[in-house]
Amino acid sequence: MRTKEELKVYFENGDIPKQEEFWEWQESYWHKEEKIPAEKLNYDFSKKADLVDGVVPASQLPSYVDDVLEFDTFSNFPPAGESGKIYITKDHNKLYRWTGARYIDITQGELGTLQSVTDRGNETTKSINIQGISYGGSSALNNIIINDKVDDLNVNSSNTISIGKNSKPYGSDHLIIGNSTYVTSDGSSIGNTVIGNSSYSNGLSSNDNTVIGYSAFGNAKQTNGNTIIGTYAANWGGDGNSLNIILGQNAGSALSAGSSSNIIVGNNSAFANAQLQNSLYIHNNKSGNSVTLSDALISGNFVDRYVNLNGKLSITPNQIPAADSSYTKNIVARPDGTFGWEDKASSESVPLAGTMSNKPVTGDIVIKDMANNSFTRLSKGAVFCSDKTQNGTLMGHSTFTFLEQFDGPVAEITKKGITTIEPTYLISCGGADVRGLSGSSDYTNNVTDLDYIQKKYADRQHSYSREEVKTGGLWIDNKPIYRKTVVFSQIPDHGIIQIDKIFEDMEVIVSNNMFTEWYDMKADFSGNQLRGEAFISLQKEFVQFQLKGIPNYNYSSINSFTLTLEYTKKGDQPV
Repeated sequence: MRTKEELKVYFENGDIPKQEEFWEWQESYWHKEEKIPAEKLNYDFSKKADLVDGVVPASQLPSYVDDVLEFDTFSNFPPAGESGKIYITKDHNKLYRWTGARYIDITQGELGTLQSVTDRGNETTKSINIQGISYGGSSALNNIIINDKVDDLNVNSSNTISIGKNSKPYGSDHLIIGNSTYVTSDGSSIGNTVIGNSSYSNGLSSNDNTVIGYSAFGNAKQTNGNTIIGTYAANWGGDGNSLNIILGQNAGSALSAGSSSNIIVGNNSAFANAQLQNSLYIHNNKSGNSVTLSDALISGNFVDRYVNLNGKLSITPNQIPAADSSYTKNIVARPDGTFGWEDKASSESVPLAGTMSNKPVTGDIVIKDMANNSFTRLSKGAVFCSDKTQNGTLMGHSTFTFLEQFDGPVAEITKKGITTIEPTYLISCGGADVRGLSGSSDYTNNVTDLDYIQKKYADRQHSYSREEVKTGGLWIDNKPIYRKTVVFSQIPDHGIIQIDKIFEDMEVIVSNNMFTEWYDMKADFSGNQLRGEAFISLQKEFVQFQLKGIPNYNYSSINSFTLTLEYTKKGDQPV
């Protein structure tokens, strides 16, 4: 048979091939209807696969195809698989392979999960219909859980979205985003929203909380209905807190357990040993130290209905409307800063502060007594009248002189006092509710010899009741002051007398008086020491005796000890 190069010569340009040359060219190829004899094929048929009942024997399959194992369900797979083998579930007809750590789904199809696509490393231009995400393990189909560890996934959660390393979404209806977030809880927790790394890390039995921020609400068991926003906000919030709104970095970071219904706004607003209830706190504390409610720029209480401003208050003047006749109230304040309303004085009256410069009073000043319809008149000439017709008192420049019709001046009032021509001076008062002399304030601290004293001063000097009584006085915080006297006829050997059960709920010791009969020392003395040798120490909890130089002295030798205390009590409110 001729070669291809020899056959080409028959068909060069200008040639006229013969019939034999055409046939020779045709005979050099196999027609499709012809069967090629095996001896004519250059192939080693000893390596071909044979069919046995339509199936290739396992001995003639590649090794990786031979390792196909079928199981009834996924749970029947061996705990640890083998590389190079394919595992098939008969119930769902899915294919799996062993990665060395877990089984992954390699089934091809239109519907996949984010886990299967991610594990295969596939790329697709088609959308992925996600029925449920369980990256690293299994979960109920109504959860979306993405985590790096199988052990951290909890199939008992429901209706939950959880994304983050080391996060454990126990309970139901949660939204959790962040590493090491909401890691300790139980199945009874419901409806929490937590966003932020290391946030809400101890949330046992807690419901309906919203926590946003790094390390926010870190220790908050059995908490409900809180809104916490800010880095480290309420990080040591305590157990049982509920219905709080806390905003700001480190805001409320040391809020005590059991605090509820508070609004706390401000950076570094930390509370120490302060269980707040229904309180408002707005403040920035740059030092980061623990503060109390009274330190706030703005504080208040929703039950007691008060707001306190701890700072200056100013209002932009051009934003205040001009007053007209419809404004009938004045804003006034007490010395403690409490505001109140009073009726606006008539514009026709003389203000208590006096007239303004260049605006003097002209004409007569008439005071009307509404009870008997009489009048008191101050008029030009400095004559004071008891009514319209009678003259009685001449008002001089430096004194008030009281005149009688025939005797002339009978008394004068000056800045030094009242002087009369009579050897005695009688002050009398009429009416059913006569009180005698009365002062506008407490002058007892100013009393000297020959002064008239107030009842409060006399009571303090002479009343020593064994029963607890109110003195009528107030301490600097406007709390009532109590007084009580106790007598001890027997002193313990060690010289310590417990008084916290005798003076219950004592808050501040205002003053104390002591009297000791100590005949073994050949002395009876008042005060808290004797000749620098014996000392008496007083605290709210106890009284302690100490004899200098005798450490083991038997203090039962003291005959008696009398103690009078003035004090305030914890449960009282400022007056």
